[in-house]
Amino acid sequence: MADNFLPATGQGVAADEDWEEGEDRGEYSLGEPAKDAYEALSTYRESVNWMARRMAELTIPSVFPPQGYRAGDDLPGNNHSLGAQCVNTLASKLLFMAFPPGQPIAKLEPVVASMQEAIDQDPELYAKTLLALSQLELMHRNRFASTPLQATYVGYLKLLLIAGNALWKHIRLGSPTFHRSDCYVVSRDRNGHPLVTIHHEKVRVTTLPKDVQEAIYEDRPELLDVKPEWSREADIYSVCKLKTGEADDDGDEDRSWLYWQETCKGKLIPGTEVETDYDDAPMWPGWLIANYGDNWGRSYCEEYRGDLFSAEVMASALNDGTALASWALTFVKPGSRTSVRQVQKARNLDILSGAAEDVTVFRSDKTADFNFVVNREATVGRRLGAAFLLDSATRREGERVTAEEVARVGRELDQAMGGLYTQIGHGDQRRIIMRAIRLHEEENRKVPALPKGVVDVNVVTGVDAMGQSTEVNNLTGFVKVLAETFGNEATASLLKAGNFASRLAAAMSVKPDGLVPSQQELDQAKAQAQQQGMAQELMGKAAGPVAGALAARMADGGQSPPTEAGQ
Repeated sequence: MADNFLPATGQGVAADEDWEEGEDRGEYSLGEPAKDAYEALSTYRESVNWMARRMAELTIPSVFPPQGYRAGDDLPGNNHSLGAQCVNTLASKLLFMAFPPGQPIAKLEPVVASMQEAIDQDPELYAKTLLALSQLELMHRNRFASTPLQATYVGYLKLLLIAGNALWKHIRLGSPTFHRSDCYVVSRDRNGHPLVTIHHEKVRVTTLPKDVQEAIYEDRPELLDVKPEWSREADIYSVCKLKTGEADDDGDEDRSWLYWQETCKGKLIPGTEVETDYDDAPMWPGWLIANYGDNWGRSYCEEYRGDLFSAEVMASALNDGTALASWALTFVKPGSRTSVRQVQKARNLDILSGAAEDVTVFRSDKTADFNFVVNREATVGRRLGAAFLLDSATRREGERVTAEEVARVGRELDQAMGGLYTQIGHGDQRRIIMRAIRLHEEENRKVPALPKGVVDVNVVTGVDAMGQSTEVNNLTGFVKVLAETFGNEATASLLKAGNFASRLAAAMSVKPDGLVPSQQELDQAKAQAQQQGMAQELMGKAAGPVAGALAARMADGGQSPPTEAGQ
C-alpha cells in the first residue's frame, strides 16, 4: 500500500449486498464489513474527542483541531504559551528517554538459561554473544536515525499527553504515522488489552498499486467518472485483530496479530493480509491513563485541567488589562480657560495659556487587582512547572550525554508522572521499538533476526536508563575490588584479558574489530612467543663453545684452524 494516505474527512459509501457473509476470507474477517464495525464503535467516542479538543485549546490547538478542520483554517488561539511549553517540554524528555543520544534504545540480552549448556562447553560464548548483540543493537540504532521515527514518536507523545489516546501505525520502516481518535476505533477487553483496532482514512487511488486500484474500481465503478484522475479518493479501513491460539503447558496463550485492509463495502484488498508476532503489532492503540472497562483512556493534561484553565483565564484578564492600561485618553474640563484646540495641536515644550488642573489623563487604577492576578498566575505556573518538569535540571544535548543524566531524567519522569512513564515505556515504547526492529529485519536480510527464547529485548526505562553503562560500571568495579583485595598481579592472572575486553566493548557499544585481538590471534601470538623463547635458549647454550673457539683463535695470532675445504 502507498504511504501518503490522507486523513479521513468524509463519509464512506454505505455497505450493501456486495458483502457476502460466507465469503472465504479465512481469519481475515470481522464477520461484517469493517465499516459497519467502525461506525458501531465510534458512537462511544464523541465525549472522548470533545475532551481532547478542549485540552488542545488550552495547550496546542493544532494537535487536535476542531471537527471539520481543514489545512489553513484558523485555530482557536490561547492567551498564553504556558500550556504549549508544558506539553513540548514533557514530550521532549519522554523522547530523550526513548532515544537517548549515545545510549541504547533497547538492551538485547541473552537468555542464559537457554544457552547454559553451550556456555559450560565454551566459557567465552557469553562474551561473544554480548558483543554480537551489542553490534546488532548499534545497527538498528543507526538505521532508525535515518528514518522519521523520532519525529513521529514525539508527535505521538504530544497527542497522548493532550488527548490520552493515539494510534501508532507502522507498515513500512521509513513511514511511521500516528493518528487522532477521531479516525480510529478500538475494542478492548476488561483488562484494557486491545482486541480489534480499525483505522479509517481517505486515500488517493492513483497513489496505490495497480492491482489495488483495480480492486477499488471494481468495488466503486463510479470513481472512474471523477475527473481529474488524481482527485479520485476512496475510503479504506485498516483492521488489526488479535488472534489467540492454544495455551502451552505453562498456561500462556499463543497470541499474534492479523492485519488487513478493506474497502468501504467490505471487500478485502488483495495483498494486504499479514500475520505478525504479538510484540510486532502493525497498529497499536495507545492510551495514557488506563480506564479499565472502557475502550478509551484519559489524558495527562486532563488531570491538570484546573490549573490549565486558570492559567488561560488569568492570561486573558492580563491581556485585557494591558489593553486597558495602554488606553490613553486626555480630558479637558468643560468651560475652563484652557483651549481644547490648543491642547490637541500642542507639541513638546510648547507654552499654553490656561491651568494645568483643567487637563487630566485617564488612569485605570487597577494596579492592585492586576498584581493579585500576576501573583496568582505565578503560583499556577509553578504548579504546572512541577507537573511537567519545566523547572528540572537542564541536560546537555549531543553524543556525550552521560548515563547518569539519562537516569536522572528517568527518575524525574517517574516521580512527576506518578509512574505513568514506566507504563509508556513497557507498553507503547516497547511495541514501537519492537515493530521497528522487525521491519528493519525484513528490509535488510543481512540483519540477523532475533531468535525466540534466546534473546530478550528490554526497553530502556526509568532507573534502567543507563542501559549497558550499568554493565560497564559492574565490570570495572569488579576489577577494582579484585585489585584492592589480591593486588594487580594476582588480578591479571585471574582474569582472561580477551574475554574481559570483549565484554567491556559490548557494554560500551564499541566495535572491537581490529582493536581487540580474537582468541585465535592471542593463541597464535602465544605460540610465536614460545617459539622465540626456545630459539633464544638454544642460542644461549651454543654461545659457550663458539666463544671458546673465538678466544683460541685470537691467542694464535688470528690464524684460523684449517677447515675441511682447505685440507
